[in-house]
Amino acid sequence: MTLATTLRRHWVTVTAFFLVLLGTLAVVPRGDESADATERLPTLVVTAALESGSSTDLVRSAVEVRDLDPEARATGALSSIEEIPEGVLVSSHVVGEQLLASSFATDEVAALGAGFVSVSIRLDAQRWVGPFLTTGDTVDVFDVSDTGSVKIASKAVIIEAPSATEVGPRDESIVSMGVPSSALPAVLSAASAGRIWLVGA
Repeated sequence: MTLATTLRRHWVTVTAFFLVLLGTLAVVPRGDESADATERLPTLVVTAALESGSSTDLVRSAVEVRDLDPEARATGALSSIEEIPEGVLVSSHVVGEQLLASSFATDEVAALGAGFVSVSIRLDAQRWVGPFLTTGDTVDVFDVSDTGSVKIASKAVIIEAPSATEVGPRDESIVSMGVPSSALPAVLSAASAGRIWLVGA
């Protein structure tokens, strides 16, 4: 029996064998593909919008670990929830943003950047509620007197205050702010004389 005769008689079996062989080769990863798979790195990614000043506990509840290609991973990205340091976020984060070691500061004043200090001031409602409700927590601070008004601090940040929607028009409140350290003497002087007025920045 010749080879040709044998092949004609068993062509179905031979064909099936080669099809199985080709299919097996197709699903076996090549060397470079296997290397790519092992290079993916665990990375902490934000799953819910987080505001600047968010605490560590809040951040931990709004992140997850995803495996990313090295080229898609930001420098300094955290790899696990355990790596999240104690402190607060220095800036707001959106869904899908990677969480970095540099995303944190020890407290809300440190999160504002170098050169800020915290100060608490007693203010009646008209001097702070309007700007806070309409423009947010970044304000300019003015010293208002009978002779006029002078801006004494730019882009101060309201860190803590009562709920502005619950403050009555005649209520006085303690408002804590982060102000540039260079402006602190002027702010303290104006505050002690009851001349502080906040304006939306």
